[in-house]
Amino acid sequence: MSYQQDDNHVKRRLEELEAELKQPQPVSQKSSPSDFRSTVKTLYNQFLVWFKELPKLGQAAIVVVGLAMGLTLLRTLAELISLAISLAVVGVIVYIGYQIFKSSKFSK
Repeated sequence: MSYQQDDNHVKRRLEELEAELKQPQPVSQKSSPSDFRSTVKTLYNQFLVWFKELPKLGQAAIVVVGLAMGLTLLRTLAELISLAISLAVVGVIVYIGYQIFKSSKFSK
């Protein structure tokens, strides 16, 4: 009997959550820095609540995946910076070569 009550409770709670999600959200046309900051704070707090509800194994998995993604992002950023520096060096070399070629062509 308690399984049926639990099942009914879960179904009712699921219906409440679905109704809550289906409610139209107000769309604001203007966004100020304080709105953005409060939105980020709200999202962060929601993430913390969700994270704390996970089992320890789930929390560990999220931390590992987050670290892997963060390190991958840093590696990609470092590669992009390296590429930009390499392109700048090649550009300077090509420019110097062009200037030398141009000056030797006019001196003849």
